Amino acid sequence: MPRKSKKEREALESSYVGIWEQIKEFENTPIKPCPHCESDNTALVQVGIIGRSVNIAASTPKIKLVPNPKNKLGRFFCNSCGKFFN
Repeated sequence: MPRKSKKEREALESSYVGIWEQIKEFENTPIKPCPHCESDNTALVQVGIIGRSVNIAASTPKIKLVPNPKNKLGRFFCNSCGKFFN
């Protein structure tokens, strides 16, 4: 998880109550490895971009945000090879 200063964490928590608990949940969620390159540096795909989700995605590599995709890209994303998968 990218390091945030205490001041940054407090500012986020005051704007988005409970955000650090959500980030910890994402960090602790097991995600299957990429079937393309076998990397375990993978993330859950979340659709839509709002302030809270942007801040969560900026705090953990376990989330990949996509803005309203026209077709289904996949439930997961590989941070290593850049491919989506189910």
